[in-house]
Amino acid sequence: MFPERKVLLVVNPISGDLDKDVIFEKVIAAADAGGYDLRIYQTTGDNDPETIREMVKNINPERVMVAGGDGTISMVAQSICNTDIILGIIPAGSANGLAVDFGVSGSLDFALETAFGANVIGVDAVRINGDISLHLSDIGLNALLVKNYENSDTRGKLGYAREMLKTLSEHQNFRVRITTSTEVIETEALIVIIANAQKYGTGVSINPTGNMSDGFFELVIAKKLDFIETAKILTGNTDFNPEIMQVISVQQADIECLDTEAHFQIDGEYKGTVKNLKAEILKGYVKVAVP
Repeated sequence: MFPERKVLLVVNPISGDLDKDVIFEKVIAAADAGGYDLRIYQTTGDNDPETIREMVKNINPERVMVAGGDGTISMVAQSICNTDIILGIIPAGSANGLAVDFGVSGSLDFALETAFGANVIGVDAVRINGDISLHLSDIGLNALLVKNYENSDTRGKLGYAREMLKTLSEHQNFRVRITTSTEVIETEALIVIIANAQKYGTGVSINPTGNMSDGFFELVIAKKLDFIETAKILTGNTDFNPEIMQVISVQQADIECLDTEAHFQIDGEYKGTVKNLKAEILKGYVKVAVP
């Protein structure tokens, strides 16, 4: 186990617009108050996963804190999966979808209190073509939005709004075949979401019944833009019109784009275009400190 109380803080220095010096100061103070031996690593974009795994092996921390966006959190989670090490989330990305889902997206002080707290749950992950998703991944409209946003010069809500208008003008629906253990669905789609969690970083609850610890993930299939069905999602109503919106809970699924490749993103990071995806649940993948 952990003969010494050690904490590793992993910081993505270029994520979001939160002052990282403030994070350093507050984490150092909290670690000192809790009697922790604190080590810090700032990501560089060069062999970060390997470096973090080596640090975890050498330090053997009780907790690993992550100050960054969902992509950084997922990367760190892969370094401590299937261990007793606790993951603490400090929201410091552009959207902070995981922090929103766990209820720690508001106050930095509250996020730190949670990250050092005693309440811990086991959280599932979804393996998609060998990559790990803790939060929300998708093909189609939103993935193209992620690409456009990453390539834009404007950040924040204004940036999202501008790129959404651009994305809606560019996007085209695609035909998809989804094969699960119980059914085969073939349809035209605007977007297919592989949802381990409930909410995007904007706070929109795209998967109202989702539970990150239940051993299932949801496929949310939006077949076209529709105001009424979108309003149902925003209000938590799951009585969808199956001709427009469909949600199924599964443990594994094969997704095939039939006519053309579709844009694909994992946990807020654009991955390019794909023709086929294989997704499967990984139960109890990592332990996370939650409120």
